[in-house]
Amino acid sequence: MSNDTPTNGAVCQLVDPALVAEIVGEGEVKTTGPGAVSREARKTGVSHCSITAADARQPVIQVRLGDVNGDPERWRTTLKGEAEKAGVPVGYEDESWYGYARDHTSGMYNPGSSLNVVTDEHVIRVTIYKWSDSTHDARVDLAEKIARSAEENQAAFDEKS
Repeated sequence: MSNDTPTNGAVCQLVDPALVAEIVGEGEVKTTGPGAVSREARKTGVSHCSITAADARQPVIQVRLGDVNGDPERWRTTLKGEAEKAGVPVGYEDESWYGYARDHTSGMYNPGSSLNVVTDEHVIRVTIYKWSDSTHDARVDLAEKIARSAEENQAAFDEKS
């Protein structure tokens, strides 16, 4: 699936193209997944997509955004448990931006980093992996920007639908 002419200017209707370009480079991108989905669809699913350059298989950006359905505290507890299980600290402790980042040093996400946060309305998970010569800090910095972009673009999508 190609997403080179997104309707709201965002790749997958979720991510600012300039942020995508910082990771996969300029030019056309290839996406998989539905991208932004309606509030109704998010009652049982999530907005999500994977993004790569159209002519490459890596690096990869994965974005998932779901609704907290009125219970952000349950999600804060879930993310705290995930962080403990992964052996990483909760690095974001503001109630409106709560969660953790972790590095992937083995497996299919290596080298890669994930950001997992809950806001007042959404659970957002961003994973960036197979990005040559990147650092954990660079990946997390862009993952934070992508998560904020996804939340902003999802809100714009919701207003239009």
